[in-house]
Amino acid sequence: MATAIANLRNAIFFFVVLSLFNVHVCGSDGCLVVGCGYMLTQQCWCCYSANVKPPLQPEDICFATKGECEAFPCPPLPPGRDSGRQKEPIKHTIQCIVTHPDPEISGFLHKGFSQITKEVVGRALHAVYVKGGTYLSVFHSNTLINMYSKFGKINAAKNVFDEMLERNEASWNNMISGYVTMGLYVDAGRLFIEMWCRGFKLNGYVIASLLTAFSRSESMVLEGLQIHGLVLKNGLLYDVFVGTSLLHFYGMYGIISSARTVFEEMPHRNVVSWTSLMVDYSDAGDFNEVVKLYRRMRCEGISCNQNTFTTVISSCGALDDEFLGHQVLGHVLKSGIESNVSVANSIISMFGNFSSVEDACYVFNHMDERDIISWNSMITVFAKYWLCNELLRCFHLMRLDHGEINATTLSAVLVVCGSLDNLKWGRGIHCLVVKLGLDSNVCISNTLLTMYFQSGRHKDAEKLFNRMAEKDLISWNSMMTGYVLEGKCLDALKVLNELLDMGKMMNFVTFASALAACSDAEFLVEGRIIHSLVIISGFHQNLVVGNALVTMYGRCGMMQVAKRVFQMMPEKELVTWNALIGGYADNEECDEALETFKLLRQEAESPNYITLINVLGSFWDPGNLLKCGMPLHAYIILTGFETDEYVKNSLITMYADCGDLNSSNHMFYGLLNKTPVTWNAMVAANAQHGQWEEALKLLLEMQRTKVNFDQFSLSAGLAASANLGILEDGQHLHSLAIKLGFDAYHYVKNSTMDMYGKCGEMNDLLKMLPEPKRRSRLSWNILLSSFARHGYFQRAKDIFHEMLEQGAKPDHVTFVSLLSACSHGGLVDEGLAYFASMTTEFGVPVAIEHCVCIIDLLGRSGRLAEAEKFIEKMPVQPNDFVWRSLLAACKTHGHVELGKKAAENILKSNPSDDSAYVLYSNVCATSGRWQDVQRIRVKMEFENVKKKPACSWLNVRNKISMFGVGDQSHPQAEQIYIKLMELRKKIKEAGYVPDTSYALHDTDDEQKEDNLWNHSERLALAYGLIHTPEDSTLRIFKNLRVCGDCHSVYKLEEVKIEEETRDHFDALAPKRNTKPQRSEYSSTYTNALNSINGVINPEYAQFHLLEKDTQKLVYNGSKAAEEFMETEYYMTSIALTGNITELEHGS
Repeated sequence: MATAIANLRNAIFFFVVLSLFNVHVCGSDGCLVVGCGYMLTQQCWCCYSANVKPPLQPEDICFATKGECEAFPCPPLPPGRDSGRQKEPIKHTIQCIVTHPDPEISGFLHKGFSQITKEVVGRALHAVYVKGGTYLSVFHSNTLINMYSKFGKINAAKNVFDEMLERNEASWNNMISGYVTMGLYVDAGRLFIEMWCRGFKLNGYVIASLLTAFSRSESMVLEGLQIHGLVLKNGLLYDVFVGTSLLHFYGMYGIISSARTVFEEMPHRNVVSWTSLMVDYSDAGDFNEVVKLYRRMRCEGISCNQNTFTTVISSCGALDDEFLGHQVLGHVLKSGIESNVSVANSIISMFGNFSSVEDACYVFNHMDERDIISWNSMITVFAKYWLCNELLRCFHLMRLDHGEINATTLSAVLVVCGSLDNLKWGRGIHCLVVKLGLDSNVCISNTLLTMYFQSGRHKDAEKLFNRMAEKDLISWNSMMTGYVLEGKCLDALKVLNELLDMGKMMNFVTFASALAACSDAEFLVEGRIIHSLVIISGFHQNLVVGNALVTMYGRCGMMQVAKRVFQMMPEKELVTWNALIGGYADNEECDEALETFKLLRQEAESPNYITLINVLGSFWDPGNLLKCGMPLHAYIILTGFETDEYVKNSLITMYADCGDLNSSNHMFYGLLNKTPVTWNAMVAANAQHGQWEEALKLLLEMQRTKVNFDQFSLSAGLAASANLGILEDGQHLHSLAIKLGFDAYHYVKNSTMDMYGKCGEMNDLLKMLPEPKRRSRLSWNILLSSFARHGYFQRAKDIFHEMLEQGAKPDHVTFVSLLSACSHGGLVDEGLAYFASMTTEFGVPVAIEHCVCIIDLLGRSGRLAEAEKFIEKMPVQPNDFVWRSLLAACKTHGHVELGKKAAENILKSNPSDDSAYVLYSNVCATSGRWQDVQRIRVKMEFENVKKKPACSWLNVRNKISMFGVGDQSHPQAEQIYIKLMELRKKIKEAGYVPDTSYALHDTDDEQKEDNLWNHSERLALAYGLIHTPEDSTLRIFKNLRVCGDCHSVYKLEEVKIEEETRDHFDALAPKRNTKPQRSEYSSTYTNALNSINGVINPEYAQFHLLEKDTQKLVYNGSKAAEEFMETEYYMTSIALTGNITELEHGS
């Protein structure tokens, strides 16, 4: 307390003294001003600052406490001197300056203010001259302007400049340079104009300062071009400094051609000029030109400096030219500057690009000195190769050793945290960002957005984006790219719309992301609009945007437009060629893809693994295998790409696409190291061939070998469960997807909805369905096909119209579902109307699937003549599916001649097709032509064509029971047949009349009826009713089509069961389409009672990921089942039980 009172008293005392002696202050710390005389109490020269003009205000006052001014001490007054008067102050001041021990002050008279390092000293010196009435020379004024600019006091510098009675070029130069230093580029330009108008001679220094200002500004390119004109007019290009500044100016604005012209016109160049042009090319991404300049520079004998090496080494890394990189590294070692920190940092990055992580670590570990860029470079190398553990260890050491971390560090660390496995680390780094107060940093926020999108946490990304105080263009681009990755293309386009509404400038990344969002025929119109914006904005010649345009039109099926864009691009890279080949592959244009591949090789471009993957993806037809697929496989072996895991996976897929599943299996099982992508490729190959049970077997094997599931694995498993109709396994996979965090991925979500729809769980499907405004076209298709499959035909039509009202655009899959609904619902005229509008109104081309639906539509209604005419005029070549659909209709309506024609056409393409013989035999049997039936059976024996034995099974209490036709060998056969007799009696009382036309043997009606009751699906029904509780659901599977009479029994039994509070559902999987759809696991569109194409292994019908160890197979030992087990379609049950002897007989 006493100290505080004393300080207060001293303050009051000094305030009184200051008032008595009219003392004012300069404003600098510790400087007491008494005009320009002696102060009685301190005997010290004091001053006030140049930027404080009389009259001084009280707030300008400050004082010293040690008897000396902070600027410099002065000797005491001589004895007897009258201290109240001012005597020879300037001489005394000069004496103090010259004899001062500080060289900054003692050298003032010769060097001016240029050597001053303390602002207070310079201000004191300036004040002495101002108060003494002595004007500073032009030289000292110029150095004073520089000093104030150096200390950021631009207004003080301007005051000095304005009060100068005489100015020279250096005065103007220094003032302009001060404005540039402070970022006042417009003021610098105005002062230059004033200088020019007053007739001062232009020099290289002021021109270089202005060009620096205009290069830093974003909107002064026109002024820079005018300065270039003045340079040429006044012959200043001989000045290397000016020429280099012009190179830098054009490089900053990306006008590389003008920079190259200036460089070639420069009469003299130094290492800085060469390096500046190299940096321009490097910033523009033209790394080949950087290397060419480096070689030319060496030929001309110009020595490289550290900046030159840094630029060239970075370019070698970007070009992935390891040979050249090692040559430049040798030059660095020879020059002796390998210890330079900047050079070492660039070497680390270069080795990172060469995949030489060990070499990068070696350089880093042997650095004598490291800066933050060194640590960031090493962390970036680890991040590039997803070496998460090494990266986090390096980050930890950086914090311990270096201490400082910045936004670049955290952004690099966050790059590897986008996967689900590393998301916990990402959240931890996010917490560290907040703790360090860097959460407002835009760069870090943008990286966090990308991380959350990559990990499937789009809601977290949206929350972060909405909370960002500042957003730059990268933030908006990150949101668009993230939505595209999530498949939320509509949301991505909404982000673009917001950008347009705000009038924000967009760059090539913005347009590339927007075009990626339109890479679907549903958004073709929007894509064309964005293409127009690209042209208006001048980005149509940008390489990245051009690649995005080719990709967008290719995926929208507009290959002619894609090719036109490709041809008009001023330059092309390998990515451009890959985009065009990929477009041809997506549109199944094999010949064009191969021609483009040949042209690529003729252009001396070396294909990469992506090129080969795209070409392999264009082979979809079995005829392409020998002609194209195998020769390309040979080329892959010859060029060494066979070791690439992505190429190997594509080969597996290619052989499967071309119908050679055995070769796919051979390649798969021949691989020693299988990645999750390899497993997914094999699972997809089996799924494509309808081997759904084998697909589930592979998924089970993946789990046993500790291979992590990803979104594609789960999608494939859900699709297999859907097509097999196994709800329990689908539910288990859904639970596993939620547990692993993949449930938000659109592939998994759509596959889950499709699974619930195919299994008849419409409530579960509707719970997962997004709201109408946010539904994708695939979601609409799944909903429509699910209702159509289960007989809700009117509801399916309503969904189609609701889809149109919400602005969603139907595609070919939509119309397959719609036409199938009309076919099974008997809506003939409406189905024909939808087919007619498909191309004219919606622009959907006619595919073979649509034609099959129309033939089925006409055939079911008995209009067989129209169906035959339709086949003759249909716009695509009819295949066996078309004729098989017509043959089935002939069976229903007893049209023998037309059935014979259809069977003949099927056998032309596939002579061993048993379905053609069986269906035509059924046509003859329905018409009572038993001799023809016998003749067909003899021909089948002669051609060694065997009919697939009918087999039905069901899963009761996690055990599979399988039944053949007339099965008597089941341990509970007696109870089953008693139950059948009860059912037969009850449904006859309910009005059941057997349709003996489905009994395809020449016997009496009573025997035909008995034969019908021996069908395997009825035995399975009876067994299920015996062993399931009243409120359970029965799911019965059959490998062949359910006969019409059994269908009637099921419907009547359903009515009877409903009376007893039990429902029934026969989840028989649908028949496959002609070829797999390109959309993700899109539905097939026949009703639930259609047959599976191929036999389903009952072992995998009870595939449970969570309960696999408790599963057992029940085999009833019947003769029909034994025949079934001997067929080539049956897969042994060793995979699940481990030994075939473990199969249980009986229930």
